[in-house]
Amino acid sequence: MNDLKDELLWTWVQFPPPPPNNMKKTLLLILFLLIPTNIFATNPVIKGLDTFEVVKDKLHQTATWHKMPAIVVCTHAPVEKEKVQKSIKFWKKLGYRFHSSVYFKESRSAEACMSDNPVGYIVIDLVTQKTFGNYDDMAITHFYIDNRTREIHWARIYLKTNVEERVLEHELGHALGWMHSTTTGHLMHKKWVHGGWKIDGLKK
Repeated sequence: MNDLKDELLWTWVQFPPPPPNNMKKTLLLILFLLIPTNIFATNPVIKGLDTFEVVKDKLHQTATWHKMPAIVVCTHAPVEKEKVQKSIKFWKKLGYRFHSSVYFKESRSAEACMSDNPVGYIVIDLVTQKTFGNYDDMAITHFYIDNRTREIHWARIYLKTNVEERVLEHELGHALGWMHSTTTGHLMHKKWVHGGWKIDGLKK
């Protein structure tokens, strides 16, 4: 989703206390700076499509997998196997199917992790400076869609460290072709702070 709760960087600066009449304004400014704003905000990066249908105020699945994807977790991905399995189980309960094997930080996953075209895989990796455009976002998903058949060929999820609750489930939703929801409390809501575990429209 790819809007998700960002990390806060704390910088301690020693300075004289402000005059009493400015104290209230200063405290409000500090609180404003510490509140995360752009969380989950980036849309997934879609490759292969000549045209893309934008559906306002409606949950939209832009493409589907025609074959069961396998999940690959790369060496530096900031997520544990149990978390990945929990997220897969969540989507399985909604009717989605995945390959039975999860390739977790092992030699067999290296090829898919290194590939620019990991056909048949949903690859989970650590975000890099090259793949992330907005520091505030917690994750971003890229996927390739066949323009003629609307089949998803591969997807790649990039996560920041300290993965928050619902982030991986949200990004797997993008990897399955789902775009953002405008419904407050929905798993696919654009902003993490306004999202939740609602699954309206996601069941197969």
